[in-house]
Amino acid sequence: MITAYFVVARSSGNIIRITRRESPPDDTPTVFNVPISTSNQMRYDSLYADGADLISLQSVTRPAKADTAKPQNSCRID
Repeated sequence: MITAYFVVARSSGNIIRITRRESPPDDTPTVFNVPISTSNQMRYDSLYADGADLISLQSVTRPAKADTAKPQNSCRID
């Protein structure tokens, strides 16, 4: 099965490219590889389409606001 990976610069945390492979590529002293989900890929594609030159790993893997929102207490009115 082919999996997609972000190739990320260790020094900056910016994504250099996306690679697709059957097995994880080897990390090096200058880059590391992170498997990506469909949602990560979609966030990356959206940022890239909007003209972002440097896209950090953090910007595509951070949870969306709705994911981090605290649950609201509900109130029942009879």
